[in-house]
Amino acid sequence: MRKPLVAAAVATLGILTLSAASPAGDAVDRSHGRTRVLTFDVQFTGFFLLDFGPEGVREVTSITDPQLSPSRGDQIVFEDTLLRDGVQVGAGGGACTVTAVVPADPPIALSCQVSYQLAGGQIVAQGRASNAAVKTLAVVGGTGAYVGANGELVLTELGNAENTGTLRIALERR
Repeated sequence: MRKPLVAAAVATLGILTLSAASPAGDAVDRSHGRTRVLTFDVQFTGFFLLDFGPEGVREVTSITDPQLSPSRGDQIVFEDTLLRDGVQVGAGGGACTVTAVVPADPPIALSCQVSYQLAGGQIVAQGRASNAAVKTLAVVGGTGAYVGANGELVLTELGNAENTGTLRIALERR
């Protein structure tokens, strides 16, 4: 696989790291009618990929690994931190499975499941994503204060040296 494609795939997979948590009191609630919007800063964890290759499974912890070659079935596992004004307000985690590596832009297709532990409960999201900087997933449920949660989650990778991003969760009220 070409090195730029590998680097892009790995960076995307690592950044897909949509894991976070936040006390409900620290979450920004921008309610407008029937939609509640929570926003967070995200500190992504280090890259971790389970590479299922012909010689077996190996752990890849660097996107600059010269042997990195994403393929269908590889798993990215993550645990990240949600921040508010630079203060940690929680953590969560998830996994993304590489479903295709194709000659397109973006070249990596993923299926992701993530859970966020927030004060008062959890929010769960899933869906298809890619190695593009902006990823949109469906909010499919929750616990506690978030029972019946549904809506949309948008993770934006800032592409900076600090390995940070933003997370916006729009919850539809019933």
